[in-house]
Amino acid sequence: MAPSGPAFGAPPEAAAHGRHANAWDPPPAPDPSRPENWDTPYPSAQGPAGGWGDPTREAPDSPRPAHGSWQEPSPGGHEAPSGHGGAWDDAPYRSEPVHHGATPYPGSAPHPESVPENLAASAPQSGQRPSEGFEYLYSGGAAPRGPDGPDYPDYPDYPEDEGYGPPPPPPRKSRRGLVVGIVSAVVVLLLVGGAASWYVLTLPQPEEATAEYEAAWEAQDYERLAAVTTGGDAASVLSGIDSGLGIESLDVEVGAPSAEGGAGSAPYEVTVSLANAGDWGWEGELPLIREDGQWWVNFSPEVAYPGLGEGQVLARTAVWGERGQILAADGTRIDASGVSGSLQMLVGSLGEATEEDVERLGPAYGVGDTIGVGGLQRTYEERLAGEAATTIVTADAAAAEDPASLEVTEENTVATLDGSDGEDITTSIDMAVQDAASNAIIGSGDPAGMVALRPSTGEILAAVNVPGGLNRAFEGQYAPGSTFKVVSYSALLDNGMTVDAPMDCSEEYDPGGWTFTNAGGAAYGAQSMTEAFATSCNTALVQQVVDRLDANTLRASAEQFGMNAPLDIGVPTFEPSFPAPEGSVLLGAQSIGQGQILTTPLHMATVPAAVADGSWRHPVLVTAPVREGMPEPRPIAHADALRTMMRAVVTEGTAESLPFQGEVHGKTGTAEYGTPADADDDGNLPSHAWMIGFKGDVAFAVVVEGGGGGSAVAGPLAAKFANAL
Repeated sequence: MAPSGPAFGAPPEAAAHGRHANAWDPPPAPDPSRPENWDTPYPSAQGPAGGWGDPTREAPDSPRPAHGSWQEPSPGGHEAPSGHGGAWDDAPYRSEPVHHGATPYPGSAPHPESVPENLAASAPQSGQRPSEGFEYLYSGGAAPRGPDGPDYPDYPDYPEDEGYGPPPPPPRKSRRGLVVGIVSAVVVLLLVGGAASWYVLTLPQPEEATAEYEAAWEAQDYERLAAVTTGGDAASVLSGIDSGLGIESLDVEVGAPSAEGGAGSAPYEVTVSLANAGDWGWEGELPLIREDGQWWVNFSPEVAYPGLGEGQVLARTAVWGERGQILAADGTRIDASGVSGSLQMLVGSLGEATEEDVERLGPAYGVGDTIGVGGLQRTYEERLAGEAATTIVTADAAAAEDPASLEVTEENTVATLDGSDGEDITTSIDMAVQDAASNAIIGSGDPAGMVALRPSTGEILAAVNVPGGLNRAFEGQYAPGSTFKVVSYSALLDNGMTVDAPMDCSEEYDPGGWTFTNAGGAAYGAQSMTEAFATSCNTALVQQVVDRLDANTLRASAEQFGMNAPLDIGVPTFEPSFPAPEGSVLLGAQSIGQGQILTTPLHMATVPAAVADGSWRHPVLVTAPVREGMPEPRPIAHADALRTMMRAVVTEGTAESLPFQGEVHGKTGTAEYGTPADADDDGNLPSHAWMIGFKGDVAFAVVVEGGGGGSAVAGPLAAKFANAL
């Protein structure tokens, strides 16, 4: 049964009538207008696959073979060579491109086993029309001839009217295969070359080792540096040089390496900054070696420093110049003998360096050298000592651990660096104010401390302690009592109250679990805010704080005045502390300066200074050199109102009876401390006496340990001080 589909296309007549013709339809009737034997349909590359085409050239001289036979070569074609690959080319009836590779048996595979070897790919089969669907090019020599044309061996007799015929000829030889082969070869070569280039480019390079060595050395990370070395113990040698010289920082530059085969080198330059000395440096060479495909620095002591031997390090000896002095603001030496004990506590003293000091200060020092001990002498040791004249030597590692024992010779001397004398330190201490403070508290029967500040700058003008032995002015820890009310009233003003807002000074007030009272059991009744502040009424303040503020708000106000932060002035100080109170009772207690608050005269002197200036300023003790990174001033929003209230304390409040001269603003305070076991027969706890205030551009704070009432004990000392200004 014939396949159901087009094989080589439909003839024009079938297409014209809309009928689908196939290869098993009989050929059309001869056309009289065409030459004899030109009535066979020819395939065309135009239109549907296997379409019909007309010859475009004259018919050959020899008659066109009948159906099922081969066409002779045309006069313009190429005669098939005898005995080897000829071709039927340029057939006169070819008008369309040759179609190669079509299956010769529609719906089935060819039968090569029935075809002679030299013709199996090209000879037509019996009954096949050479012009239907293919144009054949015979290859392999002249076709054998029979009576009616070329003679072919017998093939299976497939009915001609069913469209079977001989298999198609072999594909025409083309240069495309050659071109593809050449291109493929080029691509392979390129790929191989690219792979080789990639391999070369990705090999470890000596620059990787030298760059890591440079970075690690500059960072003084000697274990990291050792990871790119081979040979000697790089970490031990370089860290020994580091500690022996007292290197603070390094600047390392390694040049471009040069390498040939498995070895190379790279030049380097290093500059070291030495503690208490100038900068120094040297040049050297890094030998490079490649092992196991990796580049390494081939380390030895010679690589660390040219000429350095095994077991050796670089060390230094020092000769110190003249030490700097510590001065008051007017240039008076306060580090000399004969100054007050209070100033000596600020200055510190000189002593001999211990092993711990040498470890802290570096190899410029030896055990027994003169150094600052405590106070400003210790804090500013480097500036006061200056730079020692330094001699750098090569030494055994063991000997380098004791610089004082190092022997300096011409042979072991590497370099000599000039030194410089120390520089002075200038403080903010005003000797006149210092004397006034000393004279004010010198006669106190109880331990006392006093600090004076300049509100416009925060500079500490005076610091006095009686007796000596403890710098209670800076390090004493006390509850501030009612002097802290400046901070609490500032918080109330920030939250909407005014100086004339009504308050109630009742005899007692219980916020829930504790009864607050006033000194001496006083009860002033209705008062303005200014009056309640001036009389230091506890119950009025606690009631307003509990009603209007919370723990965080009051703590924020305390921190605005410098609490909960260190006071970094160059000598030891106690950090003022205001823990957030829990509950109404503790909130009320801390609002009047009791509870868990702890502070110092230094800090409390900054409170009236902030009111006087309008901004809280961090205190300053050393003015030259200027300290870096000081906190910015913090504005006090209602400083004007607080000034009015502090003036009322002196004119009509708790300090009214004190003999202040001139316009003085103040606040007294009594701060209880201890436990019930410490109370007297009347149940009164011991208390510290306080007074803070300012006069002009001088603010002050004085505390008398266990002195009792502020206005009775601390107030007179404050008045004596202020009147001496």
